[in-house]
Amino acid sequence: MTSRITELDRPNRFVDEQVRGPFRRFRHEHLFEWHEANTLMIDRLDFDAPVGPLGRLVERVLLERYLRKLIEERGSFLKAKAEARE
Repeated sequence: MTSRITELDRPNRFVDEQVRGPFRRFRHEHLFEWHEANTLMIDRLDFDAPVGPLGRLVERVLLERYLRKLIEERGSFLKAKAEARE
């Protein structure tokens, strides 16, 4: 998948959207909220699978769960990197 950053409000949020790839539409919003000495990262996904009704069924049954897990794993990785004291 190829994406492009389409919105940037540094340091609060940015949005990337699919330019080419498997989805009919894919928009990923990254929000950053500060709470005392910590940063909370919030991901919002908005997407449509290809292939009409069949794609919507796959989206509900498989893609939603897969993407949620992918984003959670990515968030854990980024958290570990950001908190590493090297």
